[in-house]
Amino acid sequence: MARERPCRCHGNGGRSPGTGCPLGRIFPEGSRRRKRKWHVEGPVEAPRNGQTPRAGAERGQGRKRRQEKQAGGIETIANEFSDRCTPSVISFGSKNRTIGVAAKNQQITHANNTVSNFKRFHGRAFNDPFIQKEKENLSYDLVPLKNGGVGIKVMYMGEEHLFSVEQITAMLLTKLKETAENSLKKPVTDCVISVPSFFTDAERRSVLDAAQIVGLNCLRLMNDMTAVALNYGIYKQDLPSLDEKPRIVVFVDMGHSAFQVSACAFNKGKLKVLGTAFDPFLGGKNFDEKLVEHFCAEFKTKYKLDAKSKIRALLRLYQECEKLKKLMSSNSTDLPLNIECFMNDKDVSGKMNRSQFEELCAELLQKIEVPLYSLLEQTHLKVEDVSAVEIVGGATRIPAVKERIAKFFGKDINTTLNADEAVARGCALQCAILSPAFKVREFSVTDAVPFPISLIWNHDSEDTEGVHEVFSRNHAAPFSKVLTFLRRGPFELEAFYSDPQGVPYPEAKIGRFVVQNVSAQKDGEKSRVKVKVRVNTHGIFTISTASMVEKVPTEENEMSSEADMECLNQRPPENPDTDKNVQQDNSEAGTQPQVQTDAQQTSQSPPSPELTSEENKIPDADKQMKKKLTSLQKLKSPK
Repeated sequence: MARERPCRCHGNGGRSPGTGCPLGRIFPEGSRRRKRKWHVEGPVEAPRNGQTPRAGAERGQGRKRRQEKQAGGIETIANEFSDRCTPSVISFGSKNRTIGVAAKNQQITHANNTVSNFKRFHGRAFNDPFIQKEKENLSYDLVPLKNGGVGIKVMYMGEEHLFSVEQITAMLLTKLKETAENSLKKPVTDCVISVPSFFTDAERRSVLDAAQIVGLNCLRLMNDMTAVALNYGIYKQDLPSLDEKPRIVVFVDMGHSAFQVSACAFNKGKLKVLGTAFDPFLGGKNFDEKLVEHFCAEFKTKYKLDAKSKIRALLRLYQECEKLKKLMSSNSTDLPLNIECFMNDKDVSGKMNRSQFEELCAELLQKIEVPLYSLLEQTHLKVEDVSAVEIVGGATRIPAVKERIAKFFGKDINTTLNADEAVARGCALQCAILSPAFKVREFSVTDAVPFPISLIWNHDSEDTEGVHEVFSRNHAAPFSKVLTFLRRGPFELEAFYSDPQGVPYPEAKIGRFVVQNVSAQKDGEKSRVKVKVRVNTHGIFTISTASMVEKVPTEENEMSSEADMECLNQRPPENPDTDKNVQQDNSEAGTQPQVQTDAQQTSQSPPSPELTSEENKIPDADKQMKKKLTSLQKLKSPK
């Protein structure tokens, strides 16, 4: 009889021994599985016939990854080069355009027409200080668009073209969509896309616009760290029950261009993000830049060559320094750097070891602890409260980075998750949760609002302004609140971030909303206007509805009949999903908000359409009020 071994498939690509399948699946010893494919047993069952596949995609600065839900689990789809990661590079030529690996191979020869590192340009204006700083380090040209946004100018098909950031991202998403469809032999229309947790409203809306250009229905924009936490928690079978103290796990992600950390509380079938912290300007790219600066100075002294004067030579040096950085993660000895025909037909060489590299990057390593301290301060946690620390992201492979994190928490860090694919897998799992085609283990996800959001308005017939913070930092999301205003006419609401200094974006304003068709009561008194504000599943702030409450005169005996009361009680609510779990807040009276969440609705169903323009016109009364008035008239009429 053949020996049996436990399944070691979830979360780590089958590489880490001793990790059993969450459902206790057993495979015969010697049985073989498909190589280079994810095989996940447990939380996802096969789709019903005729259902359209759904996908999860991670939008990293350096590379993109595509995860698909398959029968019995989740698989990473390899591209035409058999790579599991597709570089975020697009190259424009005289006859065609190339995307991914083929475009990266042309980055040096077609530097001026090859676009990369554009994720952080979403939702930003051309005069943004961040854009102006990054512009100096790019091989392609950035120009302002008519609307003040960022445009990318390239030569394509023999003509000069100007593309927006949304169009460039749409090209990349088109490539990922085609790769998935070629593998599945079915069209892909629904997806979940990850974004950094520090993305603002403008940046998130820009990503949604890119998905809309492709024709993809983005079910949810998911924060990177929330996706990692979902990938971690849904497979855990030893989580405490709902009535027990939750298990606190800290997730640390250092990718190509950003450093993010989050603290999450886990119970059986439940995940809650307690808080997030980040450094949007600390990532693997910054370590590469330190190496490039070092060798540029060395080559200028040793060979009298200025690498920064020629973009092709500089790009070659970046590629070689990235390779050297990866080699130093597993070797502490001196490692050579050799480039043939670097400039002016001269060969150059240099060397570096790990200790020299850590000394060179000491300033960057000191920045690692800042978000960690911020996270503990926000969540009021102590190091002793943290049960485990999980690290993901390519840059966490640097030994000095891991040492700093482990030293801060005073415990060994875990690498049970795949550092490169954890975010994409979490997006695919979220897609499965939102899909009616898959039966998924019940697991609720409560995210957090990264920045505090406030509303400002003018008082009726007064010059003074009112300000109210509707969502505090790390407030639960998705979430809805209802605010009551006393008004005699139309009014405006302006949403903005309460703490502009803590937002890595130059504009604190979110948007301006106009509530129209508001009038005074018949007796001249102010009307009560109920405004529903919401942070939706995409992490975007919206004002979804506004209704004016009218006073309806009634006689004492009109509603005294028990039959009439029974008729009203049996009448179903107009929209039970959106009417329940809503906070009531009287903004004029200054009463304390009474908060109730609508997370259950949004975690199990795709988000409903929200108002997305800067100026939104909202009707004065909803259909529910009209139907209730009609019901009252019917009850008053004689039988």
